[in-house]
Amino acid sequence: MLRAFLLCLLVVVGCWPQWSIPDWQGTEGRRIQIALEMVRSGDWMVPTLSGQPTWAKPPLHYWLLGAMSEVFGPSYWALRLPAVLSVLAAAVLAAALMRRWFGERAAWIAALGVACSPLVLFTWPSAEIDPLFASLTAMSLWCLATGIARERASIVVVSGLLGGLALMQKGPPYFLFAIGAYLVWWRRRGLRFGLAHFVPLLLVPLCYFVPLWLVRVAPGEMMAVANEETVGRIWTFTWQHVTAIPEFWLRAVLVQLPFVLWCFWEWRGARDARMDADDLTLRMCSGAAVLAIVLLTFFPGRPTRYILPNVLLFTFAVAPAVAHYASQERLLGRFSTRCVAVLGALGSIALLVLPFVPKVGLASVGLALALAIAPRLVRTPRALVALCLIVPMIASWTVGFERAERWHTTGRARAAAGKLLRSELDAAGVGDELVTHGHIEAPLLLGAGLLPDGDEMARSSPTARWLLHERADSPPPMPAEYAERLRLCVPGQIFVLRERGGAPR
Repeated sequence: MLRAFLLCLLVVVGCWPQWSIPDWQGTEGRRIQIALEMVRSGDWMVPTLSGQPTWAKPPLHYWLLGAMSEVFGPSYWALRLPAVLSVLAAAVLAAALMRRWFGERAAWIAALGVACSPLVLFTWPSAEIDPLFASLTAMSLWCLATGIARERASIVVVSGLLGGLALMQKGPPYFLFAIGAYLVWWRRRGLRFGLAHFVPLLLVPLCYFVPLWLVRVAPGEMMAVANEETVGRIWTFTWQHVTAIPEFWLRAVLVQLPFVLWCFWEWRGARDARMDADDLTLRMCSGAAVLAIVLLTFFPGRPTRYILPNVLLFTFAVAPAVAHYASQERLLGRFSTRCVAVLGALGSIALLVLPFVPKVGLASVGLALALAIAPRLVRTPRALVALCLIVPMIASWTVGFERAERWHTTGRARAAAGKLLRSELDAAGVGDELVTHGHIEAPLLLGAGLLPDGDEMARSSPTARWLLHERADSPPPMPAEYAERLRLCVPGQIFVLRERGGAPR
């Protein structure tokens, strides 16, 4: 119980700077808009966006956001809470699995590695789909690897249930990571306990989709959209994407810092060709991470959020090696000492340069100071591991906290613009008849307290009295009876309000 409390405290403290950003980032707003439309309509079966059904993602995430909104209200911290709780759940589960078969030290390394990972601290506190999907996927494959290696059918069942929830969170991308673990499983154990995993894995999503297909929507209609969002994207791969492969591979390595630096410890000494239970557990997790990189190489775009599950998978896989390294009572070797010295030199240079760099906050000096003094404090393997866990926390409460405090001054801020839009709409006497035409950023609408119907693809001619659209290089085709009433200019965008039959002003 005390361990869980300490981990909870660590997760809350580490995630808070990003958790508390008073605005929606990226596609957070889009997910929240869908969830709030579910709450407003009372229809929890069919997710909608601007009043239109959307099948791009399964509904689990929208259910969670909607539930948070109902219980706590649509606040920033409440709607990001599910992802933060998933960090705590992953840290606790990693510690539990490691403690039983790899010891107390490996358990703490795995738990702290999850909770203190740079990507976890800076990416997980979000209302986006990907962080929670990454947690569910990693926990599922941890349980699968452990259950298969230790021949524990009950743990394999849990892996299937968690995998089913991952499918309900984001759909088929779960298999991009699972297939690597499946191949090791098939090669070493012949898919033993297969039913214990695959039955709950498929049963969880079918409990939702079968009633949906029977009552609300044809399977073909929904699957066509899902295909465009997943497998269909492969066919948009062009030779131009080949040039971006090295950059993608570099990102795939960097997101797994700091524990990727210990991967060589996993291959130390002679290997047992029969692969014992310890090796099988770790190989299934690392196999899932590596093959996912290979498969995602052939996807166009390949944003970093696609590989978030690898952060947790790889942390779990190398935790015993890091624990073994930290247990050594000796001074650092030459290579490690040089690495720490380089970090110290970079920190010292940053201390001199950063105060004079425009647009770089002074909080970054705190991170630079921590790096600069590292060579004086880090002399043993244990101290080096501690440094790798502490530095991301320092970064979160220096660079990350300042980023959160200054977010409203950046060009990506939309909360203030939403409030301005709300006041202008009220002054113009705009009522419930407002609709949107074309894509309108969800953070702007949420900041204005709006959940209007609309036509995101601008496929049909509008008929409502009030119309809001974005003016890009040229306005969208508009019936002559719509007159422009006002323009709202925010960094990088211009939004136009039009009235049907109204006179321009």
